[in-house]
Amino acid sequence: MNISVDGAFIYFTIPIFGGIPITQTTVSFLIVTVILCWACIALGKGLKKRPDGKQVMVEKGVMMLQNMVVETMGAHNVHWTPFIGTIFLSSICGTLIGLTGFLRSATADVSCVMVWALMVTAIIWYNSIKNKGFGGWLKGFTEPIVVMTPMNIVSEIAQPLSMAFRHFGNVAGGGVITTIIYAALSAASVAILNLIASQGWLVGAVMMAVGAGLCFLWKKKGKRAALVFGILSGVLGLFGLLQALGVLSGIPILSYGIPAVLSCYFDLFSGFVQAYVFSLLTMVYIAGSLPEPQEKEKT
Repeated sequence: MNISVDGAFIYFTIPIFGGIPITQTTVSFLIVTVILCWACIALGKGLKKRPDGKQVMVEKGVMMLQNMVVETMGAHNVHWTPFIGTIFLSSICGTLIGLTGFLRSATADVSCVMVWALMVTAIIWYNSIKNKGFGGWLKGFTEPIVVMTPMNIVSEIAQPLSMAFRHFGNVAGGGVITTIIYAALSAASVAILNLIASQGWLVGAVMMAVGAGLCFLWKKKGKRAALVFGILSGVLGLFGLLQALGVLSGIPILSYGIPAVLSCYFDLFSGFVQAYVFSLLTMVYIAGSLPEPQEKEKT
């Protein structure tokens, strides 16, 4: 994931309305929007009465999303399925686009997820005013007692903030942690290889021999620890030997593989979880402002 602690890089500024900066986040999310629009057009072409291939997968995904909306928001709110699907897919793609290495994850910028959260809040307020009237909506801030008014107001303000910062914090934090670990492993790799090379080529050769012996022990005994340490000793010995001979130098071998494993959690697993949580909170909050017709009549 491409995360900068200093924030999104500004490519250029459009000289209107006091200057509109075009940042990495803007470009990333524009690309995500184009990809999603293209995917909708491509997957929506040539639909058949008897689905096969990609149409079966698309219909299965749509049905799963629709069932989730019905279970969370009620059957009367099933028409919100496209909106929830857009939020969900935009969040996932906005996070995964950081895996390209040269684009920034859109969801790692608080301004992106804050816009979504404010949009959800505006929808909730609109539905509440539409169903209860402006006076009834304001009355909700004074229930159950007048003393609760400040806390109700704070709750309304905290709702979009908590949604936005939860999503942003997990994505941006994961990217920063991965970047720090990558830098630490690079520094450790260079230091270890320099230490091995400084002792001469014989040390590297001995480490390779030890690694081969541990791998042989794993094959005979089946101990995974022997395999792990055998591979590590053999690789460090090989690159230390090559560095001592002047063939290769300064290659941070420890930074290969380990950050990728961490990225599988922070970018893939955590990205899907945060997209699901944000979508779920969106459904719960909107459903609270859109009760079933019979419940609305009672109130």
